[in-house]
Amino acid sequence: MQVVRMSPKGQILIPKRIRDKYGVKPCLNVQILEESDGIFIKPAPEDPIAAACGSLEGDFSLTEDLIKEHQKELENEKHNCPR
Repeated sequence: MQVVRMSPKGQILIPKRIRDKYGVKPCLNVQILEESDGIFIKPAPEDPIAAACGSLEGDFSLTEDLIKEHQKELENEKHNCPR
């Protein structure tokens, strides 16, 4: 474990050995993750959408859920706005 000092502006220097190990390069975006036991910094994925794919567990279809929700809205419109 290395200890670094935070600047008055809240900046820290990530030691070179750690930057090299995790591929943190200048001008690269990083994620700041707040957990119950601390703060974690990790490189942000280049494509956050692709990185998030498959991260939800369970057997469901967002498309089917959206269609069902839209059908409910249409049904409510029929009942609330008679023609």
